[in-house]
Amino acid sequence: MAEYAQILQLADAPWEKGISPTIWQKPMWTRADSNSHAQVMLVKMAPGGTSPAHRHPHPQLFYVISGTGVVRLDGVEHTLKPGSVVRVLNGELHDFVNTGSEELVMIELQIFDIKIDLKKVLEQAKKEARC
Repeated sequence: MAEYAQILQLADAPWEKGISPTIWQKPMWTRADSNSHAQVMLVKMAPGGTSPAHRHPHPQLFYVISGTGVVRLDGVEHTLKPGSVVRVLNGELHDFVNTGSEELVMIELQIFDIKIDLKKVLEQAKKEARC
């Protein structure tokens, strides 16, 4: 099994740029960790920040730790507060807006489709076999 850190000190880890200039993230569990088909991130959004509307081929789950905002799921707006859980289906258009005066902080879980991952692995193996 690949080596990975079993204990992370997220408070000491630097924030990485997210999908917009007002979003930052800290990886908690990535696909590279133990060849996982999931990813977990600590995400924060600045007051007034937004994410672009987008879709994924996999489902996501967000848990709001602190702050307030709204999420639009296929055009329907929902209010967010601490304790809110957002469940996004694969292919569902979604975006977030921080409507509060403090950072919106969430845990994000992405669950990748093993069939898509296997297809990528097989395509890469075919490319390498041709070389």
